[in-house]
Parts: sequence; C-alpha cells; structure tokens
Amino acid sequence: MRNLARIAGLAAVIFIGCFSCFAQSHAIAAAAQPVNAKPVVSDSGVVPLSYPYSISTEPHFAIFVEFPKADSIRRIALGDSNYFLAEADKADPHYAIIKQIEAPPKGKTPIETNMLVYMASGRVVNITLKAGKLEDTAYSIDYPVPTVQPKDDPPPVPPEELAKRRSHEERSELAEKMIADVQKTPKPQAGVVSGGLDLRFYTLKRFGALALVSFDVENISSEIIDLEDPRINLVTAAENPKDRKKAPAKVEPVALIQSIVSAKQLAPGARAVCLVEFNPPVHDSDQQVVLSITNRAMADKPATYRLE
Repeated sequence: MRNLARIAGLAAVIFIGCFSCFAQSHAIAAAAQPVNAKPVVSDSGVVPLSYPYSISTEPHFAIFVEFPKADSIRRIALGDSNYFLAEADKADPHYAIIKQIEAPPKGKTPIETNMLVYMASGRVVNITLKAGKLEDTAYSIDYPVPTVQPKDDPPPVPPEELAKRRSHEERSELAEKMIADVQKTPKPQAGVVSGGLDLRFYTLKRFGALALVSFDVENISSEIIDLEDPRINLVTAAENPKDRKKAPAKVEPVALIQSIVSAKQLAPGARAVCLVEFNPPVHDSDQQVVLSITNRAMADKPATYRLE
C-alpha cells in the first residue's frame, strides 16, 4: 500500500508539471502576436476593406483599390489634393489608383483627408486617406451592384411610316433650300407692283403631288406696311373678257399646306422672303392659279402673280 501511494503522488507531480509547461508556451505565443493584426489577404493578394474605409499611404508608393467589376468609376473627388493624387484606371475603370505626392512636414500632425468615389451604379464610396506609414498597396471594396433590366426594344416602325418620315424630311430640305436661294440672291429687277408692294416670283418646284412656290415682297412705299398672309386662288375668267368692268365669275381659295413669311411688317425698302406649299387644283383652260399678297392698309390692291 505504501508503494501505491508513492506511485500516485509521483504521477500527480508529473501531470501538474506538464500542464504548467503547456500553459506557459501558449502565453508566450499569444504575447508574440501583434496587437492590431492586418486583415486576411485574399488569394489575389488584395486586402478586403471593411467599413468605414481607411487607407494609409506613403510617398513613392502607388496604391490601388478594386471595386466590383459590375460597377465602374465615374469620377473621384479629393478633400486635399496637395498631398494626394487619385484617378480611375483608364484601361479598367473599376480600379482607382492613389498616390501620396508629398510628405507631411516633420513634427506636424499626420495629414488625413477623404476621397469620394462616384460610381456608375449611383453609389458614392467615402474613403479616408492617411498620410503616414504604408500598410498595403492593394485593397478591394465589395458591395452588391443592382443589375439593370434590359429595356424592351421599341416596336418596328412600319415601312409606310418610314417612307412618310423620309418624304417629310426631303420636303423640308427642299423648302429650306428654296428659301435660302431667295435670301442669298435677291432679284434686282422689279416684279408685280401693287398697293405699295413689289412681288417677285422666284421658282416653283414640284414634290410629288405638291407645289412649292418661293417669292419675295418688298415695301416700295414710304410707310410701314403690315402684310396679310399669302394666298393661292383658283380664278375663273369672266364669260366676256372684253367687258373689263365685269369681275371674274369666280374666285376659289386653295388651301395652303405651309406658308412662310420672314417678316409680317416691312419698313420702307425692306423685303420679306416667302414660301407657300399647296396641292395644285385641277383646272380648265379658262381658269388660273394665282398667287397674291396684300398690304393690309390697301386690301383692294393685292400684288398678284399667275402661276398656272
């Protein structure tokens, strides 16, 4: 019995000694660990940043920050550009390149500023930059990027509508050219003079079933003239043309599709550039298609020009 007690005591001493050595080795290992351990580096060598985002910099080093590939940088704003430079990578705008371009003065408080990164997704990422001791040169910031739903393609335009649009564009171009020709090359010779106006016809162009007529009208009086809108009339001659006192048998107005007059009030010597567009009426040999424009103060004396 005395021998068994001695053996049990020896075993207890050995167990306590081993436990003490194990505990001491763990305490030494824990003391050897740094107080602020760096974040775990990913397989790509990039350190993931957690919010609030903060990066330490140092002169002569370039640092890059990787954003989600589904997003891209629109622009970067720096709080202090005297110490820091930041820009998006031109080849791949989901990377930002940061450099500290100047060291803080010795003995001064380390420089800190913020960097706002405006992303295409609408997110604005705020990163604090600290000019001091460099920690790492490669970081990443991750966040969910909403996917944009593709818009449905607009329905195809029917061929008839496309042809109509092209026709309208061509007609507008023709009208603009005719007006420009009148504007640039005024005729020196007189045209049809009546009611203080000089009406000069330039050209008549056909566009399909339509007729476009360009002309100008000049105020040859000494007074300011207010113009009435141009008119196209279908005039039927009198039954007895020898009777000059007898009025034409019939005057029918022709509807205008377009009427352009550059000025409705003319000072003495001023002229207005004009264009009218209409569907020419079918007419007999005793009928005339007549263009007219009137001085409002002398409505009974319109300046007229026979077109057909």
